[in-house]
Amino acid sequence: MENQVTNNANALRLFFTEDVFLVEDENVKIPSVVDVKPISDPIIKSENLVQETVIQHEIDVTLAAKPVESVKNYIPEAEITHIVAEPKASKMFRFLGGNKKSVLILVNDQLNDVSTEQGRELLRKIVKAVDLSTPDFAVVNYAHYHGTDFIELHQFFKPAIMLSFGVEISDLKLNLTWQNEVIIHETTRIIFAPNLHHLDSDLTAKKLLWSNLQKIK
Repeated sequence: MENQVTNNANALRLFFTEDVFLVEDENVKIPSVVDVKPISDPIIKSENLVQETVIQHEIDVTLAAKPVESVKNYIPEAEITHIVAEPKASKMFRFLGGNKKSVLILVNDQLNDVSTEQGRELLRKIVKAVDLSTPDFAVVNYAHYHGTDFIELHQFFKPAIMLSFGVEISDLKLNLTWQNEVIIHETTRIIFAPNLHHLDSDLTAKKLLWSNLQKIK
């Protein structure tokens, strides 16, 4: 038996003599291609390309015109440490009295706190003669502070009057000369006299001291 299948066009026309109509089947949905996006971005218009080229050129010119800051501007300079001498600490002193009237009395006795009994009695008469009481003055035994100069004493006591018994000008490192007269050094009036114990038996020195004490009353 011969094969009934044929692809011959003339033979097919003998079998399909009626008109063929295409009918839309609503049950079949064909996906829309409206929302399909292009694979690549749209081509940039030539006018936009020209404008962007001009802007980029202006940016390049501006950057080229701006001077480049030196690298050292970004490196903080090392701080220069100034060495400042520390202020000399004020020396501390033990003293008798209150120093309310800024009267400093220096004595010089290596064996006693102030002086011998005769020397202490003489000192009581001296302070009484210039109307001073214990709260008004400060008594310092210089024998405990050898090497201390006037500056250190002044820094601590701020004396307006200084009576020095047995402590020499050279001990206080003062460039002064004692001529049996009251010395005014800066803001301090100074009187020098022998050690209290020796002064008690020296009538001439007592009279000189008395004369000077009248000038500071």
